[in-house]
Amino acid sequence: MLDPTPNMRRLAEAELLRAELEARRLARRACWVGGGILFAALAVIMLTVAAFLALAEVYGFTWAAAITGVGLVLLALISLLLASHKQQGRAARLEMELANRAVEDARREIRRDFDVIEKRLDQLSMGLMGIFKGSTASLPILTLVLGAVAAVSPMLRRFIMPFLKKTEP
Repeated sequence: MLDPTPNMRRLAEAELLRAELEARRLARRACWVGGGILFAALAVIMLTVAAFLALAEVYGFTWAAAITGVGLVLLALISLLLASHKQQGRAARLEMELANRAVEDARREIRRDFDVIEKRLDQLSMGLMGIFKGSTASLPILTLVLGAVAAVSPMLRRFIMPFLKKTEP
């Protein structure tokens, strides 16, 4: 009997690999963005204080605060525009493409295995119907008996299944 478990395991491993790659990429990016935000915040605070004090001597405190605020808003807009740019590197795209391909291959193999299982079950049901109707032409009785014994005893399955697979087209 066909066992789809290895293919399902391969599909699960491929899915986990794909999720792990994505999580690693996001974690790496989050670390760099977090560090950048921390240093940028410290730099902006220091520059803002310096700019405010320099402008306060020339324009007074009110206009210095307004000019500094407008400058900070412009910096925030520029940083938001830069952050919205989503371009992956070539290696990251290739890595994700390979992971997606592995998932698709595993899914295709599982579908194929289930199609084979369905075909075998159809043949078995047609053979059983033939036996009950009196005709055993569609399934030899020996194959039916050996298949039933293999299904009941896992120990005998190892010895019987190679013989049953040789008789299939």
